[in-house]
Amino acid sequence: MSIMLKNLILNNKIIYKQVLPLFSSTRSGGLGNIFCAILTYLLLRHTEQHSEALLISSFIVIVSVIRIILSDRYLKQKIKENLNYYLEGHFILTLLTGIGWGLFAFMQHSQENQMIVNIVFLINFGLIAASIATLSAWMPTYLAYMLPQSIAIFAVFILQGTELSYYLATTFFIFTAIMISTSNGVNRSYKNELRLTLKNKALIDDLSDEIEQRTLVQNLLEDSKRDLEEKVDARTKELTIINKDLKNEILEKQQAEVNLEYIAYHDELTSLPNKSLLIDRINQSIESAHRYNTQLGVLFLDLDRFKNINDSLGHLIGDKLIQEVSRRILQTVRKEDTVSRNGGDEFVIVIQRMATSDEAILVAKKIINNLTSIFDIDSHKVHIGASIGISLYPNDGNTALELIRNADTAMYKAKKAGGNRLQFYNESMSSQLRQRLEIENELHIALEKNEFYLVYQPQVDCVTEKTTGFEALMRWKNQALGDITPDLFVPLLEETGLIYSTGEWVIDEVVKFIKSGKAGNLSVAINLSTLQCKDISLIVHLQDEIRKAGIEPSQLEFEITESLLINDFDKTEIFLNELHSIGCSIALDDFGTGYTSMGYLTRLPIDIIKVDKSFIRNIDSNSTLYNIVKAIIKMSNSLGIINVFEGVETQKELDTIKNLNGNIIQGFLYSKPLNDHEVRKWLSTDKHQKLKAV
Repeated sequence: MSIMLKNLILNNKIIYKQVLPLFSSTRSGGLGNIFCAILTYLLLRHTEQHSEALLISSFIVIVSVIRIILSDRYLKQKIKENLNYYLEGHFILTLLTGIGWGLFAFMQHSQENQMIVNIVFLINFGLIAASIATLSAWMPTYLAYMLPQSIAIFAVFILQGTELSYYLATTFFIFTAIMISTSNGVNRSYKNELRLTLKNKALIDDLSDEIEQRTLVQNLLEDSKRDLEEKVDARTKELTIINKDLKNEILEKQQAEVNLEYIAYHDELTSLPNKSLLIDRINQSIESAHRYNTQLGVLFLDLDRFKNINDSLGHLIGDKLIQEVSRRILQTVRKEDTVSRNGGDEFVIVIQRMATSDEAILVAKKIINNLTSIFDIDSHKVHIGASIGISLYPNDGNTALELIRNADTAMYKAKKAGGNRLQFYNESMSSQLRQRLEIENELHIALEKNEFYLVYQPQVDCVTEKTTGFEALMRWKNQALGDITPDLFVPLLEETGLIYSTGEWVIDEVVKFIKSGKAGNLSVAINLSTLQCKDISLIVHLQDEIRKAGIEPSQLEFEITESLLINDFDKTEIFLNELHSIGCSIALDDFGTGYTSMGYLTRLPIDIIKVDKSFIRNIDSNSTLYNIVKAIIKMSNSLGIINVFEGVETQKELDTIKNLNGNIIQGFLYSKPLNDHEVRKWLSTDKHQKLKAV
C-alpha cells in the first residue's frame, strides 16, 4: 500500500474519531443549555424582559433538543455515513444556540437590576468555559457557540460607556482570547493524540501479523499437547473443586446467619446494642430487680451541640465523634450494665441492681464529666456536653418502653434547662409534655386560621418624650387554648421550622402597617430568630414587599439577640450586611446579657443597642448597675450607636437614665403594647401621657 493512500486512510480515521466526542457530548451539553435557559427565564420572569426571556429560552430549548436528536441519530448508525451532513447540521444548530445566548447577554444592557445582570453574565461565562470540553473536538462549532455570546457581552460593556465598563470590556476581551486559545490547544492536542494513536496501532497491527504467522504453527502443536493434559487435570480437579465449594457454602451460610443475627441487634456505627436488644436487656434487668428487690436505672442521654458540629464539620467527623462518645461511656459504666445507641446522638444506659437512686446520679455525673472533656477528632478540637434523663424501676414504670419514654421526657427537661445536666423523671413532666404537644399541634394551623396578630410598643425619647418608633410584638390567641404567651410558642416555631413562614407573615403585616400610615413616618422594629438570620431568601422576600408597598426601607428595623453572634458569626455578618445594604436599621437586643465583644460591634452594621431590663431594675439604688449602664451609654455614644432601654417601669429609673444621657425608653412607664388603632390615637398627641400597664 502506497504512503499517500495510507495517509489518506489515516486522515479519514482521524476525522471520524475527532468528531465522535462532539456528538457524544451533545446530550450533556444540550441538557446543560436547556437547564440554564430555564434558569435564566426564571431569573427574568419578574422583570420587564420576561416576554423576550420566554421567547429566547424556548428558542434555545427547541434548538438544543433538535441538536441532541441529530447527534443521537448519528451515534446510533452502525456505519457512520453522511458525516458532512451531520457536521453541517450540528454547526448550524450550535450557532443558533450561541446566538440565543448572545441575545440573552445583549438584553442586559437595559436591565436595571445589577444582580440579575451579573447572574446572566455568570451563566454566559460558565457556558463559554464549559463548552471547551464538549465542543473543542471540532473548532468551528466552539467558535459558532462562543463568539455570538462574547460579541454580545462585549457590546453591553461598550454601550454602558463607563470607565469600569471599558475596563470590564478589556478584561472580557482577554478572557475570550484565552478561551479560544485554550479550545484551540485542546483541539490540537486531541488531533495529535489521535494521529499518534492510529499510527502506533497500525504499526502494532503490522508487527502482530508477522508474529502471529511465526507462532501459529508452534501454538498448534502446543495446543494439542495442552488439550490432552488439561483434560486429565480437569477431570482430576473437578471432584476436588465440587467438594471444596460445598464446604465453603456451608461455612458462608453459617457466617451469614451469625452476621444477620448481629446486625439485627447491634448498631452498625458503634457496635452497641440497638433498641431491639436494649428492650430485651431491660426486660431481663426488670426480672432480676424484681427477684432481688433492687432498683433499676434507665439513663436517656442526648448530646448537646452535636447538630452544630455535624453541620459545620461534616457527617464523617460526626460519626467518629459518636464512636468516641460510645467508648467513653463504656469506660464509665460497669461491665454488667448495658450501653445502647438509640439512634442519632442519643444513647440509653441501663444500670442494674442499684440499692439507691444515688448510684444512678453518680454514674450520670461521671458520664457528663467524661463527655465534657475535649475530643480530638481528625485534628479538630471538639467540645460537647450531655443532657441525661433518669427513670427508675419500679417507681417510674414497669415495662421497658415506659421506662425509656419517661427517661426521654426527663432528658428533654434537662436540655430545656440549659443542658449538660441530669434530671430525674416525675409525673408532672408527662402533663407538661402533653401540653407542649397540644400547643405544637395547634401551632401548625395557627397561621392558616389567622390566629396570630401584632401589637406595637412605643419607643420614646427620654428627654423630649416624643415617640421615635415602635417594636412589633407577635401575639397568639388560639380558639381552643386561649392566649398563649410568646415564651411558649416562639421556641416551638423555631423547633418545628414554622419560624420561616411566620417570619415572612410578620414582615408582610408590618409593611402593611407602615403603608397604612398609622405609624406616621416612624420606624417599626421586627425581631429575628437564629434560623431566620441564615435564610437569605428572607431578604429577597423583604425586598419584594418593600418594592410592592412603596415604603422607605429606613422605616424597618430588625432586632437580633447576642446569642446569634457566637453561632456562625460569618454567616450572620453576611446576612446583616445584606439587610443593612437595603437601608434597614439593625438593633442588638438584650445587650449585656450575652457574649458581645467590641470586635462584634465594630465589624457588624449595628445602629442600635437595646439594654436588657435586668440592668434597669433598681438602677437608682444599685451602684453596680448604675456604673454598668453609665459605661454602656458612653460606649454607644462614642460609637455613634443609639441606645434603647427596655422594661422601664418607674419614674426613678427614667430619671436615672436621663441623668446618664440615655437616648430612648421602652417600657410600661409610658405604654403597654398597642394595637394598630391605639397607635393612631397614641400619635395624635404631641407629648404622651404616661400609661400604666394593665
